[in-house]
Amino acid sequence: MDGVDFEVDKGEVHGLLGENGAGKSTLIALLYGVYTPDDGEILLNGRRVVIKSPKYAASLGISLISQHFALVDTFTVKENLRLAGVDIKTAVKIGEEIGIEIPLEKYVWELTVGEKQRVEIVKALARNSEILLMDEPTALLSPREVKALLSIVRRLADMGKAVVFVTHKIREAVEVSDKITVLRRGRRVGVYERPFDEEVLLEAMFQGVVQRRASRGSSIGGVIYRAENLYGERVKRVNIELRRGELVVVLGVAGNGQEELMALLSGFRRPKSGKVFIDGEDVTGKPFHEFLRRGVAYLPEDRSRALAKELSVLDNFKIRCAKGCMEKLAEAKKILDIDFPSPHTKSAALSGGNQQKVLLARELWLREPYILVASYPTRGLDVDTTEKFYTLVRNVVKGGAVMSLEDVEEAVERADRIYVISRGEVAASFTPPFDVDEIAEAMTT
Repeated sequence: MDGVDFEVDKGEVHGLLGENGAGKSTLIALLYGVYTPDDGEILLNGRRVVIKSPKYAASLGISLISQHFALVDTFTVKENLRLAGVDIKTAVKIGEEIGIEIPLEKYVWELTVGEKQRVEIVKALARNSEILLMDEPTALLSPREVKALLSIVRRLADMGKAVVFVTHKIREAVEVSDKITVLRRGRRVGVYERPFDEEVLLEAMFQGVVQRRASRGSSIGGVIYRAENLYGERVKRVNIELRRGELVVVLGVAGNGQEELMALLSGFRRPKSGKVFIDGEDVTGKPFHEFLRRGVAYLPEDRSRALAKELSVLDNFKIRCAKGCMEKLAEAKKILDIDFPSPHTKSAALSGGNQQKVLLARELWLREPYILVASYPTRGLDVDTTEKFYTLVRNVVKGGAVMSLEDVEEAVERADRIYVISRGEVAASFTPPFDVDEIAEAMTT
């Protein structure tokens, strides 16, 4: 973070955009008291303040709504509100004012991601928060929940609240924001007001216009991978096939078994029943290293399961690299624009997006797998890196790829075939031309 000026007014939604490592999370952490600035100052209502901790930030009326909810799964919503010191009647009244129904008697583990998020918003308002910092709030939401959240955010602004809306999705920022600030490499590039121009924002983020295009396989071959009547803990009766040259996407509202399905398809977890075939050979129940030997690469949703964060970037890369690793890492860094000061930097010190890039470099660019199985591989990636990811998939994956995504528009733009999963089962499958409304309906019924 280098000399950044940022301001947000009452009754305003201020979007914060930037590529991975641009400094968005650092800025939010400074505003919420997680970090203290080395230089510069923070003014609140014209008065200089030193925000020394998140607790102090809360006392100033600042709340953070992140992807990681401060809720106890085994408690009901009512119990969680009481635990946070929130008056129940006040919470219900606030919910009614902004159009949120609070399921007080439900346990948190029963809630959708969107419902958990709405509870956090009500908690913040009940604590008399005037500034809401929303860090990638749509990342885990279904299309319907995204639409509902953006509507709530606008209502918060109408109530006079100041909202900082961090997102890597330009269209969402354009839809909900009154102003947009773009950061690049720790510096402010510019501040933009309505009407927004998406191409101008892209150019500001990446020093050049990123060409967004639909990328589909030009020639689809025979079946190279298939799962028959697959069962897991949540997954049941799943039948999926992947053809040579194909990119298959699994869509579903968060929590419907997508992550377990990817783990089963990759061989990382063994199914309770059902069959998995690679090139017609039954590989059901074989150890994970056998799937790796056959050219399967797996990118799990939880990066910590694939990246040893206490090891250096180079040591993580060496998990799949046998020789010439320093030179190959340098090449991968250039191709994927991975931001790290030294190959010996601990992976934990990298931003979430750059950690994902290291995994892409190791498992995709370096290995050139036969089959790629990935859970939300573009989550947290900026537009430019997302383009590079799909180019890599088309160029280096020798057989085909199956991945779970959370964005319907991204899936429609990229996939050769889409499966929708609901309650652990395949609810529907689609081939081009895709109907977005039909897919979204299948996800939420």
